[in-house]
Amino acid sequence: MTPGAGKAQIEVALACLIYGMAGIFLEYIDGMGTGSILFYEMLIGAVTILLYLLWKGRLSELRLKEKRKFLLLQGIFTGLTFFCYFAAIKLTCLSVAVLLHYTAPVYVTLLSPLLLKEKISSRSYLALFLAISGVIMVVKPEIGIPWLEWDENYRLGILLGVISGISYAAVILNIRYLKDEYSEMALAFWPLVIIVLLTAPFAAGTSGATVKGNLGVLLTFGLISGGLGEILYTEGLSGIEAQVGSILALIEPVSGIFFDYTLLGVPFCLNTCLGCMLILAAGLLVSLENIRGLSGKSRVRKGIS
Repeated sequence: MTPGAGKAQIEVALACLIYGMAGIFLEYIDGMGTGSILFYEMLIGAVTILLYLLWKGRLSELRLKEKRKFLLLQGIFTGLTFFCYFAAIKLTCLSVAVLLHYTAPVYVTLLSPLLLKEKISSRSYLALFLAISGVIMVVKPEIGIPWLEWDENYRLGILLGVISGISYAAVILNIRYLKDEYSEMALAFWPLVIIVLLTAPFAAGTSGATVKGNLGVLLTFGLISGGLGEILYTEGLSGIEAQVGSILALIEPVSGIFFDYTLLGVPFCLNTCLGCMLILAAGLLVSLENIRGLSGKSRVRKGIS
């Protein structure tokens, strides 16, 4: 392994660790809706990326080219993904939300034959079975996380978590179409700008006093997750093989569950652990299958495409 590859792996690993901290930041934000939180995180993140590219003399990477409608769709899908993911965290817990979110690779595999004319293998069906089994073990209170109750809020949280996984799959599929037209940084930056525009009405409905009271957490959230995380991930992925990126992507759900248990005090039981392992195994199985099908010629973004 070259020094450059080692540095890239560290960057991706740190980024995934940062993404797994979302629940911690949300826990300490009071009185703000999901849309408003998303606005400030993405605004700060977009400004951070812009300043980084300005510092590096790489602003030309953000130039708009063809396929602008699909770039707009990328922002919409990404915004829907984050909105549903954050809401699912609030209504259930980080452990449940991040695992439902991480079922995206399975949806990608199921949709690829329809949208991209790719073949689906027996391994993909096995991954689907593992993912569904894992989700059932995690989300059912009587066999998963025992202190969660199957009430209206919990059901809504589960639904939003599933939607976040499906919309994340749409993000991955759309990136496959855009990646030949736009740079990695452009695909990281412009969706954030679109999300800022879409969530501006939510931010306008939040009082200045509420924003001021949460300003420290919002700034930290935006700088670390929206800005630094995106920069590390995007720059790191350009220097590693797709298979390595897929494996490192497992750090995000694992770290999220770890933080949920150690810092937020969410109880963790055997069935939850088993469900987690099944979902992660499904994600890894699908990722490696996709990489094998691409013959190593393309890199993945978000580690699971």
